Amino acid sequence: MVYRTKKRKPKRYVPPKPKRVGATKIKKSSAFWAKLARTEPNNAEMTLFGIMNYLDLPYKYTGNGSFIFMGVAPDFVHKSKKKIVELYGERWHAPEEEEQRIELFARSNYQTIIVWQRELRPRSHERKILYKKLLDFELL
Repeated sequence: MVYRTKKRKPKRYVPPKPKRVGATKIKKSSAFWAKLARTEPNNAEMTLFGIMNYLDLPYKYTGNGSFIFMGVAPDFVHKSKKKIVELYGERWHAPEEEEQRIELFARSNYQTIIVWQRELRPRSHERKILYKKLLDFELL
């Protein structure tokens, strides 16, 4: 009796995934930034942008990757005054990241303010605190 064996397809090569070690960042490709550039501001960013327009603050939305600075895309930028407004959501950012981002931009003489998403709540006393925070930052 003759036994026939099935021909097996060779396994496809799958490259190993890059590992993150400590503070080492994985470099983002131009395809990543191109995909990011097609996105629109989320609801929180639109709310903050509306507040800044209400206060006549001349910041441009750059969270879509239109302005890449030191490998990151800040949310709002005022290039002539070298100021950056970052919006952090509690779900995506840890409080420890706040100081790191401020120091990163300070290396190039950019002043940075971090606005947390909880500060955007529509309660009048919280909004007044946010208005004062943004106006004080503009005066620096």
